[in-house]
Amino acid sequence: GIENSLKSIGKAAIAAFSVGAVVNFTKSCLELGSNLAEVQHVVDVTFGNLNSEVDRFAQNAIEQFGLGQTVTKKYVGTFGAMAKAFDFNNQAALEMSETLTGLVGDVASFYNLSSDEAFTKLKSVFTGETETLKDLGIVMTQTALDQYAMANGFGKTTSAMTEQEKTALRYQFVLDKLSLAQGDFARTSDSWANQTRVLSLRFDELKATLGQGFINLFTPIVQGINWVINKLQVLADAFKSFTEFITGKKSDSSSGVGSIATDLTNVTNSADTASNAVSGIGSSAKKAAKDMKSLAAFDTAQILQSNSDDSGSFGGGGTGGSAGLDFGNSLSESMKKSVSDISNIFGDID
Repeated sequence: GIENSLKSIGKAAIAAFSVGAVVNFTKSCLELGSNLAEVQHVVDVTFGNLNSEVDRFAQNAIEQFGLGQTVTKKYVGTFGAMAKAFDFNNQAALEMSETLTGLVGDVASFYNLSSDEAFTKLKSVFTGETETLKDLGIVMTQTALDQYAMANGFGKTTSAMTEQEKTALRYQFVLDKLSLAQGDFARTSDSWANQTRVLSLRFDELKATLGQGFINLFTPIVQGINWVINKLQVLADAFKSFTEFITGKKSDSSSGVGSIATDLTNVTNSADTASNAVSGIGSSAKKAAKDMKSLAAFDTAQILQSNSDDSGSFGGGGTGGSAGLDFGNSLSESMKKSVSDISNIFGDID
């Protein structure tokens, strides 16, 4: 019984592994096939009727430069687009692009770099950057370019050149400085590292070709699924409208808008209430100020009366009575001034 159970488990595991492997392999093929189609589009747009030349160049790139078709067309398309940005014609842009792409493979082999690293460094031919080339032993300063230009028949320095001429100068300068690396992959193609790279690239090319076949097969199916989902969306919208009509309830988005409008109305009403309250405070303050004025007058009269009584009581205490009168006048003036200030403040608020 245990033996039979183990056999069943083993069969299930093999079946699951096989399905998973097939799915992953198909997914990888589709991705590589899609990438190849994308770079092919760039090549077609950049070079027009010269795209067949790029196809022939890419087919032999594995043996000559250790680059797969997808990567080769990507580099050629990018270099070509950059060259045409400097007003090089199609033929000149194609020649520059293929030469630099081949140099990418050789530089990667010679300096033991990835092809993407070598590609980034060689883009300096168009961008004019100097730091990326220093790792390859190339010092492309303006002084070095001027000296090279005068020594190699350009007839003028960079200060008198157009941008196209500067690009041509940098292109020739870099090719000259990397002459030792040119052809390195072909010279060392029998090495273990390069043979394993070729094997990996050929397997990727196989998957990319299968992927393009899968794309041709699955594209109509995907288009059909998209059409069905689009019709289902129309049906779902109609169903939602029907339920809103029956229940009388709006969708969340409309209710959200109504809620926002209600909140704004509440805020406005609150602001009006606050304004009325402030006006009430100003009126109350004014009334209080008037009351304080009356109170101040009353207090002054009381103080004067008190001082008069005190003066009579003490009989002959003229000094004490005069001091009390001065105190009362001072207090009255201070209160009047305070009341006046308060009235002015709340008068401004009103």
